[in-house]
Amino acid sequence: MSGCSVTKKETKKRILDLIFPPRCAVCDGLLSLEEKGICASCRGKLPLVEEPRCFGCGKTVENSETEYCRDCSRKRNLFLQGFPLCHYIPPVSDAMVLLKYHGRAEYADFYGRMLADTFGESWKRLGIKVLAPVPVHGKRLRERGYNQAELLADAISEATGIPVDTKLIVRSSETVAQKKLSREERASNLRNAFQPGESNPPDTVLVVDDIYTTGATANACAGVLLSAGAKRVYVTTVCC
Repeated sequence: MSGCSVTKKETKKRILDLIFPPRCAVCDGLLSLEEKGICASCRGKLPLVEEPRCFGCGKTVENSETEYCRDCSRKRNLFLQGFPLCHYIPPVSDAMVLLKYHGRAEYADFYGRMLADTFGESWKRLGIKVLAPVPVHGKRLRERGYNQAELLADAISEATGIPVDTKLIVRSSETVAQKKLSREERASNLRNAFQPGESNPPDTVLVVDDIYTTGATANACAGVLLSAGAKRVYVTTVCC
């Protein structure tokens, strides 16, 4: 039965791909039937975050002697470590805009799987028990039709086997878009924006989001999880 089910699923996907040709998750160009997620010309163009990394947020630092970036050295994060995949510069920054605001929900599968391929073994060693996507307010969810963080978490879960729990964190209030605010305004904007959900967190949780900038969202979510009983919180994002 399972073999038949997989075949039907693959057949349906191929039919949909013919009707709605998939696009490259980097340049948004049309993909051939042989290409998966990214076109041949974009392979190698991803601005990946390389070592050495900040011990806190995971951003690239100047040299291997530097343990923390300037941001993390000036403040105490509530999460233990960040796992960002790419720098928030073109062409990936443009792709994130398309994912978040222009209906390219399918991009989440490509980037979620890349996150799993890159960091999956590290998460296994850390004992990650569950994935907690950063929630969006109900109004924005209705406008957008999906939560990009949840789609990323679903792709990571499919690749790693780590379950997703969307009821660990609740978005209790609508806030101004973070990109419009200063560092201080970001933290203030998110104060009391998140609350514990129906589920009780396990000891080790990985928060999933699309973009990390100042860490305001990551810390707000980590604070909620820790207050609800989690012992260790980590964060992963597509960009930083």
